[in-house]
Amino acid sequence: MNMSPAEPDGKRYQHWLLFLLLAIGLTMWFWLDLWLGGGLIGGDIYTYFMPQKSFYADSLHSGVIPQWNPLVGHGYPVIAESQTGVFYPANLLLYWLCDVNTAYNVIHLMHYVLAFMATLAVARELGLSFSAGALAAVVFVYGWFPPRCCLEWAITTGAYLPLCLWLLIRFQKTGELLWLWGLSGALALQLLLGHYNLAFITQLALATWVAISFFTEVASKKRTPGGFPSLLVRKTIFPGVAIACGLLLASMQLLPTWTMKQNSQRETNSSAEFDPGYGHIPPEYLSQIFLPWYWYADADQLDSRLGHMKLLASRTGTNKVEAHLYFGIIPLLLAIYGSMKFVDFRKKKMEKDCLSSDRTPLLILAGLGLFGVVYATGLLVPMMQYLPGFGFFRGPGRYGILTTLAVAMWAGYGLDQLLKKRALRWQRIVLWLVFIATVFDLSWVSQRVTYAFMVPKTPIVVRKKSKVRAILINHPDPARVFAPGPNLVTTIGVTATSNPIYLGIGPAEYFEPALMYPSDKEQTGEKQVNEEEQSGTIHFTSAQLKWLRQAAVTHILSFHPPAADDADLKLVWAGFDEFLNRAWGRQEPLYLSELLNSHRRADWETEQDHATREGEIRWLEYAPNHLVLEVESASNRKLILRDLYDQEWYAFLDGTPIESERYAGMFRAVSVPQGKHLLRWEYHSHSFKLGKWISIATLTIWLLLGARRISRILRRN
Repeated sequence: MNMSPAEPDGKRYQHWLLFLLLAIGLTMWFWLDLWLGGGLIGGDIYTYFMPQKSFYADSLHSGVIPQWNPLVGHGYPVIAESQTGVFYPANLLLYWLCDVNTAYNVIHLMHYVLAFMATLAVARELGLSFSAGALAAVVFVYGWFPPRCCLEWAITTGAYLPLCLWLLIRFQKTGELLWLWGLSGALALQLLLGHYNLAFITQLALATWVAISFFTEVASKKRTPGGFPSLLVRKTIFPGVAIACGLLLASMQLLPTWTMKQNSQRETNSSAEFDPGYGHIPPEYLSQIFLPWYWYADADQLDSRLGHMKLLASRTGTNKVEAHLYFGIIPLLLAIYGSMKFVDFRKKKMEKDCLSSDRTPLLILAGLGLFGVVYATGLLVPMMQYLPGFGFFRGPGRYGILTTLAVAMWAGYGLDQLLKKRALRWQRIVLWLVFIATVFDLSWVSQRVTYAFMVPKTPIVVRKKSKVRAILINHPDPARVFAPGPNLVTTIGVTATSNPIYLGIGPAEYFEPALMYPSDKEQTGEKQVNEEEQSGTIHFTSAQLKWLRQAAVTHILSFHPPAADDADLKLVWAGFDEFLNRAWGRQEPLYLSELLNSHRRADWETEQDHATREGEIRWLEYAPNHLVLEVESASNRKLILRDLYDQEWYAFLDGTPIESERYAGMFRAVSVPQGKHLLRWEYHSHSFKLGKWISIATLTIWLLLGARRISRILRRN
C-alpha cells in the first residue's frame, strides 16, 4: 500500500481511486442506515435542521428561493440566519431534486468523503505515504465529526478546512496561481453553507500558515528571484487576496447575516444570554484523550460530570459534544512516537533537517494544534473574546478541530517512521492492525458520545401524513400553533411559535423580555410541569392567554388536554400523530386545541372586543417572500398583520407603496382607506441585493481569471 511521491502517474491515479473507494466504504461502516434510506434523530436534528430544510425544500419545489421564513415564531430572514445554506450549490440542487431526507443524507455523506480525500491530499503534500495519509484521514474525519452529527454545519463546513489547507500548500510548493484561484472558490463554498465558526477557524489557520511560512523562508536567507519584495507579494499578498476574494464571492450570504447581527440577541441588551465561553473543554476533561474508557463507559452521565469539574473550572457551561476531543489510542501513540523520531533526544537537539522547508508544515501544524487545545479549554476566552471574530461564536471546544488535524498528521508521520525499516510482509500486517483497530475505536466512541442516532425509518419521510397538519392547513386563516419543542411543528408546513424561539442568530424582538411569552413565577418550570401531570390538563395564566391571543395563536398543541370547564380552549383532536409522535419519541397521545377569541393573523385595529370585526379580509397568497390580501372596509382603518415587523418588508396598496409601521413592538401595521383594495407585502433585503451584485461581479472576474490561467497552462503543456 505504501507509495512514494515519485511513483508514476498511472499508479498514483490508481491509488487515489482506491482510497476514494475506501472513503466511501467508511461512510457505509459509520452511516449504513443513511445509505439505506434511514436518517438521524436527536439533538438539534428535529428542533433546528429538519424544520429549516423542510421549509427550504418546499420553497424550492414551489419555484421560490426563500429569503424569509414565515413559519418560525412570527418569521425571520432565513438568508441572514445562514444555517439553511440557501445558496450552497449542492443544497440548491439536491433539495430541489430529492425529498428532504435523501438530500440531507447525501449532503451528510458527500462531505465525509470530501473531508477524507482532502485530508489525504494534505498528508501527501506533507510527504506522508498513502497508507499514513489514509490513517490521518480516518483520525481527523472520524475522530472529530461523528460525535457532532447532530450539528449539520460541523461536517459540511469542517470538510473545507483540509481542502483549503491543501490548496494553499499546493500554491506554496508550485507557485501556480491556479491553486489560489481554487482556494477562493473553496472558501466561498464554505461560507455559503452558513454558521461561520469553522470558516473563521479555517481562515485563522490559513493566515497563520501563510505568516509562519513567510517568516521561515525569510529566516532561511535563501535567494529568491526579485528579492524580498517579490517574496512578500507571492507568499503573503497573493494568499491574502485569495482569501479576500472568497469573502467577496460569498457576499450574498455574509452581508445579510452581518446586517441582521446588528439587530439580534447578540448585539442588544438581550445578548446577556449569549456566552462565548459556552461549549469549552474543561481542562480536567482533556484526560479523555488517553482515558476514553474512564469517561465514555457511562456516556449518559457525561453532561452531569462535566458540570461538576473543579480544576481550573470555567463558570460557563458545556456539553459532551462540544467538549469532545479524541483521536484514538493507537494514533495518539503513533503521534508521540513520530514526535520522538522528529526530535533527537539523545543529542538534545532537533534533527539536522527538521527546520528545512519540507518539515516546517509539521511544526506549523503542531503549533496550530497546541493553540487549538489551549483555546478549547476556554481559559483564553475572557481575554480573546474582544478580538474580531472570537467573541461572535460560542463553543471554544470547536478549536479542537485544529488539534485533531495536527495529531492526525503526526500519527501518519509516526506510522511512516515505524514502517521505515520493516519488511514488506510486516508492514502490511501492522498497517491493517492499526487501521482496523483505529476504525473500531473511533466507531465505538462515536456511538456513545453523541446526541443523535441513526434510525432505519426516520420521521421526516411521513411529515405530510401528519393528522395535525391536515387539520391546520384547512383552517380559514393561516394557522399559528403554540407548541412544545421549538421549530419542530413547522416541519409539517404550518406556522408555530414556542417559548422561547430557538434561532442561532434571531431578531432581537424574540429575546426582548417585554415582548416574550410571559412566565408566571408561581407557575413555571418544573412546578408547572408537575402540576399539569398531576391534574392531567394544561394551564395558562391570564397574562399568557393575552399574549397568545395578541400573537394570533389559533391553536395549542400539547401533551395534555384542556380542562373540561376551560372556556378559552376547545379540544379539536387527540390521538397519535404519525410524524409528531415519532419525532418526539412519544407513545402517549397529543392534543390539539383551538384558542377561542384569538386575533386573526391579519386583523383590524379596534379597542372593542376583536370578535366584533368590521370589514372583510381575505387571504389570496401567503408565500415566503410576499403575501397578498384583499381588504374591504366601510371606513378608514388600520390593519394589523401579526407577523414580525422588519424594515425590509414593503407594503403596497393597489400597487402603490405605502408606509408600514411597527405595532405593539413586534407586528406590522398599515393604514387602509375606505373601500375595496389589494394589499401586498414584499420582502426586499437591501443587504442581500448589495451582496448579490458584489458576488456576481466577483464571480465574473474570478471565472475570467480562472479561464485565463487554465488556458495558459494548457498552451504551455
